[in-house]
This record gives sequence, structure tokens and C-alpha cells, in this order.
Amino acid sequence: MTDIWEEDADPWIVKGVRRAWENAWFVIDKHDVIHPGGTEGEYSVIRPRRLAVGVLPVDAEGGVHLVGQWRFPLGRYSWEMPEGGAEPGEPALDCARRELEEEAGLKAQAFVKMLEMDVSNSLTDERAAIFLATGLGPGTHQPEPAEVLKHKRVHFLEALARVECGYIRDSMTVAAVLRAHHMAVTGQLPQSLARAMLTPP
Repeated sequence: MTDIWEEDADPWIVKGVRRAWENAWFVIDKHDVIHPGGTEGEYSVIRPRRLAVGVLPVDAEGGVHLVGQWRFPLGRYSWEMPEGGAEPGEPALDCARRELEEEAGLKAQAFVKMLEMDVSNSLTDERAAIFLATGLGPGTHQPEPAEVLKHKRVHFLEALARVECGYIRDSMTVAAVLRAHHMAVTGQLPQSLARAMLTPP
């Protein structure tokens, strides 16, 4: 029987690599390559220095806490779950705890890793870890100086609807909301929490 998950070997040949750009946030490496089809070319890869971390905070009443900010690269406003970057060597969970408190002013009693993602794998090797946070309580709101954030609490079903209609577009938040919904409907969350998330307010 054919294994549908069989993986091929690496078909790229790298003839050389040079560092084209770097700053405190990422580097860009240019690779001289022979493409899988046999032609020579160049492939530039953006390599972020930090692991992307997101945390979806869901309270006992089925409310989701989101933060809003203007995203400079997109030129528009974006509602998202709290997100940040883990420093090299920093556990992703420690980053999730920090970002939840700094951006949403919340602490959580429990964290569950929901997803690991490759964020944009044609341009970058950036990886992401996403957590579900429950047992929420007040923390200290301390956004970074460059961040101007709004905090909004909506019911989970409203967040899901905003994802489905394309209003919430941040990739990590979209993935987190859809994964949380799947966990709720398949019995992977405590029954009381799943019921609160799936019952219209």
C-alpha cells in the first residue's frame, strides 16, 4: 500500500550562501541554487531571530480576549490574539505568559499548546507556537512603547464568525480560533468550557 504521507528527499542543490542583510529582528540569506528542475538561480530566505508565539485567552463564560493595533506592513488595523516573539532560548510558554499579561492585562491558570505552524514557508523559515489560555484573572497591562493596543472581549462564536467572514485575518489568530473550535466540538476541552464557547450568549 502506498503511504500517502511519504516524504521526498531534498531536491535542491545549494552551491553557496551569503548573508545579504541583518538587523535585530531577522536576517536575509541569499542562496545560489540549482532548482529541482535543473536550472540555476537564487533563493532568498528571511530568517527571523525569534519564535512567533500566540495565545488565545478564553474565559469561563466563553469570552475571547483580543487586542487591536495598526499593522504597519499591511497599512490597516488588525484584531488579533496576544502575540509576540520568544527570545532565542526562551521557552515558548514563558513568552505566551508574558505576552498575555503585557498585551491583554491577563494571567492564566492553564495553558495548552494547540498548534505549531510554519508561518509563510515560501519566503521565511519563521515558526510559530500557539497556546490556549484558560482560568483567566487580572494581570498587569504593560504594552511595549511602540505598541498602541486596544483590548476587546467578545464571545467565542463572534470571534469565529469574524474569522469566517475574513474580518479577522491574522494567520495565527485564524488558526487558533479554528483549532479551538475543533477542540470544543470534538471533546478535547472541558465540557463546561466547550459548552460556554459553543452556546450563543
